[in-house]
Amino acid sequence: MAGLFSRVEEYAALGIHRTGTPTQAATAEWLADRLAERGGAVEMQPVSFERYVAEWSVSIDGNEVEALPLFYEAVGAASSDDPARWAAFDPPGAGPMGTTGALDEAEPGTLAVAATRNLSGFLSVSNRTPSLGSGQHVLQVAGHHGAALAGGASLVASIDARLEPATCPNVIARFGDVGSSDELTIVTTPISGWFQCAGERGTGVAVALQLAEQLAAQTPVLFLGATGHELGAFGGVEFHSTYASRTRALIHVGANVGCDWEATSDREAPNHSYMSARLASDSPDDGVIAAAFAAIGGALDEPGRDRSKWFGEAAEWLDVPVVLSYLGQNPWFHAPQDLPTVSCTAERTEAVADAFTNAALALLRR
Repeated sequence: MAGLFSRVEEYAALGIHRTGTPTQAATAEWLADRLAERGGAVEMQPVSFERYVAEWSVSIDGNEVEALPLFYEAVGAASSDDPARWAAFDPPGAGPMGTTGALDEAEPGTLAVAATRNLSGFLSVSNRTPSLGSGQHVLQVAGHHGAALAGGASLVASIDARLEPATCPNVIARFGDVGSSDELTIVTTPISGWFQCAGERGTGVAVALQLAEQLAAQTPVLFLGATGHELGAFGGVEFHSTYASRTRALIHVGANVGCDWEATSDREAPNHSYMSARLASDSPDDGVIAAAFAAIGGALDEPGRDRSKWFGEAAEWLDVPVVLSYLGQNPWFHAPQDLPTVSCTAERTEAVADAFTNAALALLRR
């Protein structure tokens, strides 16, 4: 079987992992094959949603630049050789891990080009909810274009966007006899994202695959590769509605787990997540779980069931007896530069996988 980090490279090489795209369908099939290799009985759980589909372009001083619409903010067509220009754009309610709402002030039918605020100058975008917003089209460009926008550079932009009914799959695998169990152990990680997401998602997929296989030697395990992460995590929400009442422990492999923040030169960049493990349980940790994460430089927080203290899909599961979640750090989070050669390492991915396995096994022995 291929080494752990090869899974990260394979995942990233599949392409742009946005929900509902052909690449994401191929990712689901790839993951299904990896789970079957480990003995999982795999099925796809189709989840319906309204997919945002668009064609767009932005040119600055005659040169086309990389851009991404603010998904779901508007539909229809718009073009301009003098669009509104926002030199430092923070989507409303975003934050490093946030899901944005609609713009507070907007002009429906108009078009704006917005340089995303980021100390490293990336195109760094925030998650969205799949429902229509203000009606103003916004095309986001990398933060390093902000000076050109503010300085009066020539600007041409166009977009044509629509919503289409679509489905995309959660990838589910059963290891052992989970069908009759009313005390399920679930291992979950998201599988979709804005770009190639090597560190953000790929390392989590690799770690979750190893974790599910090793835990299955001790107890039946239900695995979820959750779709819709960047769109309000709707795949995880759908799965939760089906399985929460039967779940004893939810183990969430979150963002950037194979990314070594301390090894980067961009430690002040704002688009990152907080490196921490979190535990919600009626039985406080006896030190064993904390020690497992301490071995990789991570702390263990026990914030109880205060949803505001939890990030990602794990927050949806605070109604089950035990939740264990881990997040890493990545200055290329939600940016096109999140690639295997840039944001993550084999050594870090393997170390986190071992630590997570040790922590989860200790949790199951309690």
